[in-house]
Amino acid sequence: MGLTQVATNTVSSAVSTVTLTGIDSDNTYMFTYANWQGSVNDKYPYIRVTESGTANTGNNYNYAGRKLKTYSSFQHGYAYNQAQARLADEKIGDQDQETANGVMYFYNANNSSEFTFWTTENVNRDGGGNLMSMTGGGAFRVASAVDGIQLYMESGNIVSGTFTLYKVT
Repeated sequence: MGLTQVATNTVSSAVSTVTLTGIDSDNTYMFTYANWQGSVNDKYPYIRVTESGTANTGNNYNYAGRKLKTYSSFQHGYAYNQAQARLADEKIGDQDQETANGVMYFYNANNSSEFTFWTTENVNRDGGGNLMSMTGGGAFRVASAVDGIQLYMESGNIVSGTFTLYKVT
């Protein structure tokens, strides 16, 4: 098994969205993000899939996961029929150490006869230095050919981070 880089974007000044395209086969795709930080404190990082380069904003996203925290009890995070999926069920923000890091695997993305689904694992740090993570997955409940992903914050901009899409070969 190997990885072929499809697209990457390193953000060093504020942008409203990051879009990575290049999904063009039935392979599994892996997406990684590191040191993602927003411009506004306590906001969720979100993801949508793209079709022909355009993000699908319909209420077609489901996700669920187990939130693991170093500072309190574990919790469940989930939502159905949303216009986007949360990358983490914890908020990040604008303080120096408040960052999100993770990896996702996408399946059936290029198959126009199947739903696209994913698994996710992440670890994030809040402004107080507390660590939390979410392990789970989600689905885009439309049978269509997905060609990429779009990332953005609940409010404000993405001010830093490295975002990379790979094809698993």
